[in-house]
Amino acid sequence: MAAPSASAPLLRSHPHRRSLFPSSPCHRPAAASLFGLPPRKPASSRGLSYTTVRSSSTTSPSAPVEEAAAAPSGDADKERVVLPTNESSDRLLRIRHTCAHVMAMAVQKLFPNSKVTIGPWIDNGFYYDFDMEPLTDKDLKKIKKEMDRIIRRNLPLVRQEVSREEAQKRIEVLNEPYKLEILESIKEEPFAIYHIGEEWWDLCAGPHVESTGKINGKAVELESVAGAYWRGDEKNQMLQRIYGTAWENEDQLKAYIHFKEEAKRRDHRRLGQDLDLFSVQEDAGGGLVFWHPKGAIIRHILEDSWKQIHLQHGYHLL
Repeated sequence: MAAPSASAPLLRSHPHRRSLFPSSPCHRPAAASLFGLPPRKPASSRGLSYTTVRSSSTTSPSAPVEEAAAAPSGDADKERVVLPTNESSDRLLRIRHTCAHVMAMAVQKLFPNSKVTIGPWIDNGFYYDFDMEPLTDKDLKKIKKEMDRIIRRNLPLVRQEVSREEAQKRIEVLNEPYKLEILESIKEEPFAIYHIGEEWWDLCAGPHVESTGKINGKAVELESVAGAYWRGDEKNQMLQRIYGTAWENEDQLKAYIHFKEEAKRRDHRRLGQDLDLFSVQEDAGGGLVFWHPKGAIIRHILEDSWKQIHLQHGYHLL
């Protein structure tokens, strides 16, 4: 099998010609339009937006969007779903943070010997790390069902401030060594504790929704479980990290799932295998691409186009 070809030659801009990719913001639209792309909006004003297509015909749950998208324009009604972010929606951030607590409560109900660590919100949802036996997909389904029960009970989330001595005493009673370590690392007082009803609490600064009933259980999904070292140190205990996603409503969750499916379908690693374009052999080096004949042709066409565009804008080959 042929080894990877050499990289494309470097290019140098002609001194009296404008750069193809200028740094000035006012020139960026021109550079974008050269490739047929719309000007990029500032990050602060962008949301994650997707277009879903709803058809009047009945489609299977496994591929409703694909079948509807294939329908004639007269038979389908296009509807744009804009996904909020943690920065654009304080409500969504609170939902995700509360989901992490609800999940931890569910895990400790189902697995009483599990120990909790941390559970923040993240870009597309939340996660929580537990010291416990490895979890399976079947376990995730059980945890989600327990979360749904907690959500339906509409338990209030109550914030309480306590002293260091009181917080330490409560944590020791629960025998939660990781929370005790977290407590010792915090210098400011008083400490905030969030209660879910009168059944579970966590050392947390918030924010959260007013009650578990404010979460739409049908807009929450547990995605995966992975191993994670405590505090990211391989010398520490390996923990079980459960990832979940949470949204304000079902339409947002469906749009997010559709986006993930499309991203997976377009993953270059999968396409390289399916279309016989290239292969990656880890024995030869991580991430090192070995081009197949079909892939080499595509790469040749792309590189030629790339060179021509640069030459047209005053660059010289080196």
